[in-house]
Amino acid sequence: MELKTTIIQASIRGDKHEAIPNQDYINVFENDEFLITTVSDGLGSSKNSLEGAQIACKSVIDEIQNFQLSSELQFLSNKIKERWKKEIESISSIISDYRTTNSFIAVFKKEKKIIVGQIGDVLVSLRMDGLFRYLESTSKDFSNETVCLGSGRDENFKLALFEFGHTFDFLIATDGIADELQTEKIETLHDYFKNKFQNIEESRRNDALKCDLEEFLTEKNNDDKSMIFIWSNKN
Repeated sequence: MELKTTIIQASIRGDKHEAIPNQDYINVFENDEFLITTVSDGLGSSKNSLEGAQIACKSVIDEIQNFQLSSELQFLSNKIKERWKKEIESISSIISDYRTTNSFIAVFKKEKKIIVGQIGDVLVSLRMDGLFRYLESTSKDFSNETVCLGSGRDENFKLALFEFGHTFDFLIATDGIADELQTEKIETLHDYFKNKFQNIEESRRNDALKCDLEEFLTEKNNDDKSMIFIWSNKN
C-alpha cells in the first residue's frame, strides 16, 4: 500500500536588522523508501548560521538514507555530526560561525518505523495511530548556552525510534514558535491543522499557514518563526 502524505510549511523572518536574513531552514526529502523532514535554526550570534543550518539539513538527509535500522542510533548521531563538521571545515576554519540547532523526523516507509532526532531547541511533536508518542523542546542548559552543532562541546543528537501501524502526524517548529505554544494544547493544534488544511486547495496551503502564524503569534520574541506539519492519509 502506497503511503501518501500531506505537507504544509511556512517560515517567517523575525523582527531584526534588514541585513540579517531568516536563519531558519526547512528541508524535506521523499521517495518510495523515505520521508525525511528536517528543520534547522541557525544561531543569530553566528554570522554564517544560515549556511550552517542548510548544511545540517543536507547532512541529515544524506546520512539517514545510508543508515541501517539494525545499527545503534548513536551511530547515526555521529555520522550526521561528522558530515556536518567536514562540510563546514571545507569552507572555513571557524566552525562556531556556522552554529545551528536541528531537529528531524525520518519515516522508513517499508519498515513502518520512525526516527526522531534533536540537537538544540527545535520542537518536535509526533502522533502515531492516534496516540502521542513524542513531544520535546529542549531548553538552554544551566550555562544559558544553546545546545547546537558547532558549539565545541561535542553534544549528541537526542534520538528515539518508534514503529507505527497505519497513520502518523507530526510537527516541527523553531523556538520562535515553540516558545509561544502551550504543551497541553499541542494535540489540539495537530487536529486543527489536519481539519483545516485538508479542505484548502493544495497550492494555497503554505500561504494559509503563513497567514495563520502571522495572525496568531504574539511578539513574545523577535526570532525567526518556522514550522512544518505533515500527516499521512488513509488509503
